[in-house]
Amino acid sequence: MQLIITLFFTIFISDVQSDEKIYFGRAHNYSTVYSYGVTEIYISSDSTMTRFDYKLPNKREWKKYKKYKSEKKINIISKKGKYYSLIDPISRVENEMHCLKITENKVIYYYKAEDGSLLKGYTFNRQK
Repeated sequence: MQLIITLFFTIFISDVQSDEKIYFGRAHNYSTVYSYGVTEIYISSDSTMTRFDYKLPNKREWKKYKKYKSEKKINIISKKGKYYSLIDPISRVENEMHCLKITENKVIYYYKAEDGSLLKGYTFNRQK
C-alpha cells in the first residue's frame, strides 16, 4: 500500500513540474559592485511566479551563472485585463508599481510612470 501511495505522489509531482514555464534574461545592471545580471523566472500552473536574480562580476561569467548565489523572490500573479499583477504571497498586497504581460514566448515587465501610464521594462524570453 505504501508503494502505491509513493508511486502516486511521484507521478503527481512530476506532472506538476512539467507545467512550469521558464523564462530567461541577462543584461548589464549598472550596479557599483556587480556589472551583469542573469534572471530566471519560473511560472507554475498554480499562478506562482518564482524569480531568481544572479549578480555577476562581469559579462564573461554569464554562462556559469548557476555557481553564483541567487536572490529568490516569490509572487502570485493575477490577470487584470491584458496584464498580470504581482501579489505578495504572505501579505496578499498587490504591487502597484509593476505589472507583467505574459505571452507564450515572453514575459515583459512594465513600470508605472508618474502620470499613471505604463513604461515597458525588461523582456524575458521563454526557455522551456
